[in-house]
Amino acid sequence: MPTRLPLALLASAALPAAAAAQDAPLQVAMHYTQEQAAPLIACIEAWDGPGGAEYQQIGYRDYLQTVLTARLGGQSPDIYNVYSIWAAQMAENDVLAEAPEDVAQFVRDGYAPGTVDAATIDGQLLGVPTEVSAYMLVSNMKLLREAGYDAPPAAWDELREMAEAVTTRNDQGRVETAGFAFAQSSSGAGIVHPFYALLYSEGGEALYDGGDAAFDGEAAAATVDRMAGLVRDGIADLSVDAYDFPAGGIAMMIMANWYESAIREGMGEDFAEVAVTPIPTGEDWKTLQYAFFMGVDSGSERQDAAWELVRHLNEPRDGGPSCVAEMLDGLGALTASTADTEALPAPDAFTQPYVDALASGRAISQPNVVQASEIEGLMAQAIEGVMAGEREADEALAELDREVEDILFEFQ
Repeated sequence: MPTRLPLALLASAALPAAAAAQDAPLQVAMHYTQEQAAPLIACIEAWDGPGGAEYQQIGYRDYLQTVLTARLGGQSPDIYNVYSIWAAQMAENDVLAEAPEDVAQFVRDGYAPGTVDAATIDGQLLGVPTEVSAYMLVSNMKLLREAGYDAPPAAWDELREMAEAVTTRNDQGRVETAGFAFAQSSSGAGIVHPFYALLYSEGGEALYDGGDAAFDGEAAAATVDRMAGLVRDGIADLSVDAYDFPAGGIAMMIMANWYESAIREGMGEDFAEVAVTPIPTGEDWKTLQYAFFMGVDSGSERQDAAWELVRHLNEPRDGGPSCVAEMLDGLGALTASTADTEALPAPDAFTQPYVDALASGRAISQPNVVQASEIEGLMAQAIEGVMAGEREADEALAELDREVEDILFEFQ
């Protein structure tokens, strides 16, 4: 017969484990490298809460899968920095705790509605917005002037004309100087994020108000045609990667603000030739914004302390920026906090147009739905297939719409 231990003995045995959990440092898991996060790590390690806190890096590419897998093994950090398109899936798996009312009020009072929306799933605010990015047209004015143009394009026909005028190829047909380029990325974001910016400018949306996919609509078809037309007409080449813009051989790309540091470093003195302007679709242009937010694991045994640390890291200090904002500013990234924006030095000429786009309401958040990363991958495959001439746009978008509908039906 099994031996049944007295309740008092069981309770006393559990006390050391509980005490150990309370004394252990809070784990803050983010995707930034140790070098990138150095100012923030200093704040984390200096935090004088019970048990202190430690920084843990999880690579961006594997962040979501690492978090979900580690949680199954009971190895969860206390605090996450969540890319907004991961949020719905993390919430579906009960990874994230709802923000307490004092933190929620702090966010509502100090952050733009778009970034608050990015941290909200099914009406629940799940964290404090941290980094925010938007997309704009980035141009190398040296190349445009050499082709006879004094200003970046304001309309799509102008972009096509300028890009064609800049583009040169060698005797084998390989691009030597590119008028326009799309970015290559394993997640597909280099194609999908410009698609969103152009789709929103077209007056379209990825999801209808009822939550159904909208890739079979006229706006999506017009947007893909714009993108594919550049490749089809020889104006752009998919072998050219927009991430090579800092080398000086690409005239234009649609890119996020976080890439400034790479452009500045790569171009040196020629960085002064870089111009940032609206998405070239006329006066009604819109763009995409996406955000990260700092949230707390729902299974953390120290949720109160974790939320205290989250707020501590995101609150301005003595008239200066918060710990998070100091890190982001050093990276050339944008903070989502209005108080931090005021506390930081005035944005440079590269960054100011992004700040203006976010403040104007022209920047629209990408959809926060379950399996958003999977959907983004399917979007990239469909759009790239059309751009490469492997598929017709109507067929590719109709299939994409069905695939996304199946995913939404399964998880909603």
